[in-house]
Amino acid sequence: MFVILIMIDPNFLQNNKQQLIQIYMKERIMNYNQIGALFIDFSKGNNADVYYLTLQNMPEEIKNRFLEKENLNQKNTIFFYTLDKTTSNIIEIIL
Repeated sequence: MFVILIMIDPNFLQNNKQQLIQIYMKERIMNYNQIGALFIDFSKGNNADVYYLTLQNMPEEIKNRFLEKENLNQKNTIFFYTLDKTTSNIIEIIL
C-alpha cells in the first residue's frame, strides 16, 4: 500500500506571494471589506485551491483561531490560511 502525502508547498507561497496578496485585497473588497482570510488548500492534489472566506463563513474551529489574533482588525495586516491533509497554518502578512 502506498500513502501519498500532499503537503503545503512553501515555494508556491513564495513564488506567488504578490499575486496572492492581490487576490486577498480584491476578494476583501468584493466581500464589503469584511475581515477574513485567503485560504490556500493543498489537500486535493498538485494544484492549490485558493479562495477567500469571511470570518462569518469560516468553520467555527478556524474562526475561533482567527478571533484569538491580536491584530485581526488592523488594516495593514492580511491573513492566509494554508492547509493540507495533515496541517494548517495562519500566516500573517504586514503590508
